[in-house]
Amino acid sequence: MLLAVFVVLAGVLAVLGLAVVHRHGGGPIQGWDNTVERWFWDHRAHMVTASKIIAKVLDAGPLGGIVAVITVILLLARLQIRALIPLAGYIGGEAFVYVTRLYMHRPRPSTANYPAPHAIAGVHETSWSFPSGHASGAAAVLVCLGGLAAVTWRMWWPWVIGVLAALAVAGSRLVLGVHWFSDIVFGLAVGVPWAIIATLVLARVEWPFSWLGRREPAEEDQGVRAFHLR
Repeated sequence: MLLAVFVVLAGVLAVLGLAVVHRHGGGPIQGWDNTVERWFWDHRAHMVTASKIIAKVLDAGPLGGIVAVITVILLLARLQIRALIPLAGYIGGEAFVYVTRLYMHRPRPSTANYPAPHAIAGVHETSWSFPSGHASGAAAVLVCLGGLAAVTWRMWWPWVIGVLAALAVAGSRLVLGVHWFSDIVFGLAVGVPWAIIATLVLARVEWPFSWLGRREPAEEDQGVRAFHLR
C-alpha cells in the first residue's frame, strides 16, 4: 500500500513541478518565488543562526544517522512495527527528492552560493533546487515522530507539533536563500501527506517476529504485582 501511495504522490509532484515550476525553472510561479525571496532578504536577520543549525543537523546525511538511532531505541523499547515509522518517513521523503531531481533540473537561487549578492556567508548549495530535501525528507520525519506519539498516546496534539516543526524547518530554507518558495511548498505537499499516511498504515501492521516484541500481558501483570508488594 505504501508503495502505491509513494507512486501517486511522486506523480502529483511531477505534474505540479512540470506544469507550474517547469523543468529548468521560470514557470508561472516564478514571479511569486521572486517576490517571496525579496521579502526574506529584508526580514531574516534574526533567524539566520537558527536556520544554519537546522540546515546542518537535518541535512540528509546527519538526519539519516539520527533516524537510525531513533529506530534502534524504539525497537529496543518494543514498539514493534511502529518503531519503523520515522525510518519510513525518512526513506520516502528523501526518495521523492532523488526521483524528482532526476528530471527536474531547476537551478537554485543565486543566493544559495556565497558570495553572490544577498547570499549569507558560509552558505554553499549547488545541487538542483526542486523539491527541497528539508521540506520533504526532514519534514516527513518530524511529522512521523509527532504521529508516532499521537497514535501511541492516543492524543491529537502531537500531530500539530510535528506539522509546525516541519513548517519551521521548511521556512529555514527560505531564510538562508537556498530554495525557491515553490520548492518548499511542493516539498511539503508530498512530505507531510506521506508521513501521515505512513504513520497511520504502519501503526496498524502486526509485528511478524517474536524477537523484540511487546511484553506479554502476563509479564506486565507480574511487574505490576511486584510493584505493589514493595
